[in-house]
Amino acid sequence: MLSPSCHDLSELERRVCQLVAHCLGIDRSEARPESRMIEDLHLDSLDMVEVIMALEEEFDIEIPDKPSDPVAKRLFTRNPFRLRDLAEVVYLQQQSHRPDRSNWQGDVRAKITDPEIPFSQLSGRYQTTFPVADENLFEPLECAASIPIYRRLSDGMRCMLLPAAEVTIGSDETFAQVDESPAHSVQLESFLIDAEPVSTTAFCRFLNSTQSITKHWRDWFLLDNQDDRVAQLQLELVENVWRPVIGTETMPMVLVSWYGANAYSLWVNGWDWRSYETHEGFLPTEAQWEYAAQGAYVALPPDETANASFVAGQHQPGRLYNARSMPMAPVHAPLGMSDFGLHHMAGNVWQWCRDWYADDFYRRASSRDLNPVNRTPSGVRSERGGSWVGPAELCRPSYRRGREPQARGRCLGFRCVGNLTKPL
Repeated sequence: MLSPSCHDLSELERRVCQLVAHCLGIDRSEARPESRMIEDLHLDSLDMVEVIMALEEEFDIEIPDKPSDPVAKRLFTRNPFRLRDLAEVVYLQQQSHRPDRSNWQGDVRAKITDPEIPFSQLSGRYQTTFPVADENLFEPLECAASIPIYRRLSDGMRCMLLPAAEVTIGSDETFAQVDESPAHSVQLESFLIDAEPVSTTAFCRFLNSTQSITKHWRDWFLLDNQDDRVAQLQLELVENVWRPVIGTETMPMVLVSWYGANAYSLWVNGWDWRSYETHEGFLPTEAQWEYAAQGAYVALPPDETANASFVAGQHQPGRLYNARSMPMAPVHAPLGMSDFGLHHMAGNVWQWCRDWYADDFYRRASSRDLNPVNRTPSGVRSERGGSWVGPAELCRPSYRRGREPQARGRCLGFRCVGNLTKPL
């Protein structure tokens, strides 16, 4: 989890440019975020060592010389490598600590062990015009797993490319609800899906990158002052810049309506977010969700629920929460992991889906279509996954329910899907 003293990416770009200019003995105006390290600033290996050591001292971080994390590895191999890329490296390493560099050729020993999966979602602003060309939106990451992984440049999210498959969704088990039956086979084409729920940090990046106004914010996440959930709002507007409340930077974005989730899904995939009320967007369909969630939920006897590998049943009646104290896990915590390596596909937060919810949809012929999605308006949008509030059995992958699209919940967030090539 990022520390309370974590820096915004835009601020880091400014400070990195200032520090690099000082190290190189050049005027500050010559070191700009778009400056290329080699072609424009003419850094050689010695300069780079000096810059790295200065950055590590300034920010108490480690900049690995041979990063094993695929996100960091991809950053270091960008060509050209710019100061804004270096600032992003600093941003991603805020969870680390300055190593002992007394002998650069010796072992590099950090004070703490880095998380298994570093937090890669971005703050700051994304400057672009719409629509965004496909080749400019996703960059492939090196990975040992059989599932290809990409990083979406608009928000830094890791995305898994799930293969096309014929999958069985729904359930005929005795404990299943009526709306889960019948179990049936569907054919799904390949699609990208976010490895994690969208964080408060990334949602602020969306807000700060768009021309959205108060009307949109009220549609998406703002609450009336009389709403007692105001105390749990995770975002704050400071000098016309949205930022996460300190301590919530890596938490799932909750209290977000379907409209807010859909607007984000359009923006992050390079589409015009202003059609969030009418465009079906890029939230997972129920079928995509259930396919992606395989293996995330494991039923446990009642006396062993404390050993569950996902977050559920954490609410204590009468307990009051603020934005920081809601018992959610960070989006990159290895919990609720599906067979595809997706985080929080069981528990932590419910997540909006694209479909209109209908309790009889699985009994309709259209539920067997290729890439099925319920497009018949019902006034209620689907959600999946369970959360920190409810019991573990609601985290079953086939468990279905829905809410009105304008609803917000302290245990309701979202993730996005996408395609490597845009549909016409």
